[in-house]
Amino acid sequence: MKKVARIGAAIAVAALLASSTGISQAAVKPADKAVVGDDCTAAAAKSGKVAKGRGVDGSDLTCLVVPNGSYKGQTKWWYKDVKALKNIDWTIPANPGGYSLTSNAISDALKAEDLLSDYTSTYKPGAGGSVGLGAFQEIKGKPEAALVTGIAMTGGLYSNKSTLNLLDSTPIAKVLREYDAIVVPASSKYRTLKQLMDDLTAKPNSVAIAGGSKGGIDHQVIGLLAQKAGIDPTKLNYVVFSGGPEVITSLLSNSTQVGISGSAEFSAYVSAGKLRVLGVSSAKALSGYKGKTFVSQGYDLVYGNWRGIMAPADLSKADYQNFIKVIDIMHVSPSWKAQLVKNNWDNEFAAGNAFKSFLEKHIPEINAVMKGLGI
Repeated sequence: MKKVARIGAAIAVAALLASSTGISQAAVKPADKAVVGDDCTAAAAKSGKVAKGRGVDGSDLTCLVVPNGSYKGQTKWWYKDVKALKNIDWTIPANPGGYSLTSNAISDALKAEDLLSDYTSTYKPGAGGSVGLGAFQEIKGKPEAALVTGIAMTGGLYSNKSTLNLLDSTPIAKVLREYDAIVVPASSKYRTLKQLMDDLTAKPNSVAIAGGSKGGIDHQVIGLLAQKAGIDPTKLNYVVFSGGPEVITSLLSNSTQVGISGSAEFSAYVSAGKLRVLGVSSAKALSGYKGKTFVSQGYDLVYGNWRGIMAPADLSKADYQNFIKVIDIMHVSPSWKAQLVKNNWDNEFAAGNAFKSFLEKHIPEINAVMKGLGI
């Protein structure tokens, strides 16, 4: 009887091991389907197997044992020649807010993955991002320079009639999509989005609405929402600030009645009960965020802000290729995924030529949106 029991136990253990091996093998990606961070076999690593053209911009991936970061010691499809960055010198085209939240998150994730030693930030607010972009495009011979950008800049360039072209810089990557929230102080009479929109319908300029730069994402969202409600966006009393913290200060001091900005910028104040969310611009409710979507309240609008990275125009080919590989590794890392969850961001990624193609299509589209809004 004991012998039968031992045989049964042995069979069960063997089945468990076989099952575990099956799961592991199922996770392994062959060279022709691999992307960076995918598992590969020890045998492929030993032979230095290459996944031709499977990396960013058609570069190669190699099966190897990852030398550092969260995946250290694991066998992954990776960039054999990637080098950690010594420094990123960020140009932030606004005051502290959504842009700096993004650059800090990128930098912190890179440092956690041993892909960056240090970073600095220089703030250049004004004219919807035109001041920051202009300053950045004057930088020469500094491969460590980087600009954080997004839809606020592409819209801001149009509304401020800037002659600058974002594509005169080098596109590195689009890394996320963030959604806006409309908030009011906890003491506000507004309990629902409909109550606010009813007042704006009756008298569009009767409510001071604090938001980011003229033509930026916040201006676009409130303008498009107004259009959905049959309100002329140009009649709104939209008060421009150069960062989320300034919007919050204006609300809490009762200088303005309504605020709009990236949802993550309001999170701490919403959780503390100081601000109340009237609506968010996402398709679905944001995890852990106290606020209904515009759509669920009868306003058919889903609109998000992408953010990304630009490098100087004179960046060498070698530095460019290394930068996009570093960011490609970052975007599949646990450290970056934690930042996405923390800030309620969507992982919307496009690097190198794919990001350039996105911008070539996006810029004319956003110009058309701005023209339609009259801003």
